[in-house]
Amino acid sequence: MDFFVWKKEYAGGIGSIDEQHKVIIDLMNKLFDAIKFNTAYIVIKDVLAELLYYTNYHFTLEAELFKVFEYSEKDEHIRQHNIFVDELKKMISDYNTNTIIPINVLYFLRDWFENHI
Repeated sequence: MDFFVWKKEYAGGIGSIDEQHKVIIDLMNKLFDAIKFNTAYIVIKDVLAELLYYTNYHFTLEAELFKVFEYSEKDEHIRQHNIFVDELKKMISDYNTNTIIPINVLYFLRDWFENHI
């Protein structure tokens, strides 16, 4: 069973962005599986790094689309993206120093995704 499932109400109408959102969901589920099956520390660390990399890639593409379509809320949206990336980096750092458990990262990701999308 997946931790997070794509729902049609998450669709924003831009196919490539929706597909990228699905990749982020897949990464959350990959992290969930690593936690659930008590996978080695390095696997969880790698999934977190992959999630950070892909999120940055996705946010960069979204920012480009904001410019192309002259999205009026772009500044606020980009600010929210920057806050997310900073928080994810902090959580990864905390995980690397054993001061946060990965399930807390997972709940943060799920809550942010649901509220942001």
